[in-house]
Amino acid sequence: MKSILSKESPGVQSIPNNKIIANDIEPFIKTDEKANSSRNELLDEFDLLLSNHQLDNKISKKYLSRERLPKTILAIAGVLMCILGVIIILMPSASLNSSLKYIVSSCIIVTGVYLAVKFAL
Repeated sequence: MKSILSKESPGVQSIPNNKIIANDIEPFIKTDEKANSSRNELLDEFDLLLSNHQLDNKISKKYLSRERLPKTILAIAGVLMCILGVIIILMPSASLNSSLKYIVSSCIIVTGVYLAVKFAL
């Protein structure tokens, strides 16, 4: 079954993995980081880069979605952790000692805020 999945039909083009796409995009990122370049120099360099590196719109969208998806999932998980922490605080405690409940829920809220802020921005 593995050999069936590894073969591609002739009409289907495979999308390269992130490392190949990142290697193609890296010169563009380095050009963007140059601070003392004039617009004409940047334009000439981008023209040269575009003539040497063929970037497809589908490939770049796939690369960006692969980069953004884990961050989005972690940001959503952070928000859900904050909501869970508030729910734990609002639930009535069954035992007399509720300080442990507040400590655990505070840790969940702090972790959730950290994840939401770090990966959402």
